[in-house]
Amino acid sequence: MIYLDTSALVKRFVNEKGSELVQALVQGTNAVATAKIAYAEIYAGLNRKLRERNLSRASYALACRQFEGDWHAYVRVELIDDILLRARDLIQRYPLKGYDAVHLASALQLKSALDEEVRFAAADKNLLKAARAEELEVVNVEADIVSK
Repeated sequence: MIYLDTSALVKRFVNEKGSELVQALVQGTNAVATAKIAYAEIYAGLNRKLRERNLSRASYALACRQFEGDWHAYVRVELIDDILLRARDLIQRYPLKGYDAVHLASALQLKSALDEEVRFAAADKNLLKAARAEELEVVNVEADIVSK
């Protein structure tokens, strides 16, 4: 299973550095997972790209349609109290932003619940370093690096 944080997931819908790798990761797995908070984060990211004129209105509309079409196919991790508590603990150990900690906690919860390996894909170096320290296989989608 591949877990995509929002920085990786957005690359499915916007052509930018790392998009080809994310497409290959998704095509090479039977399940893609993310946290439910990614829904709002994707729209925030797409709207920021539109406002900053890094995305045309037509490309924005297409990205939104594609995202909506894919959303229900993902394994979506609920934001439950255990994940919030784990995110808090991760923030105390690593220099993580709030939602990054929620994504990492969600991936760790998923790994524990499924009792199988979860590959964690992201672009943020601090998040990837923390995921590696938590013994997840990580994929830096902008550097084309897979490591344990």
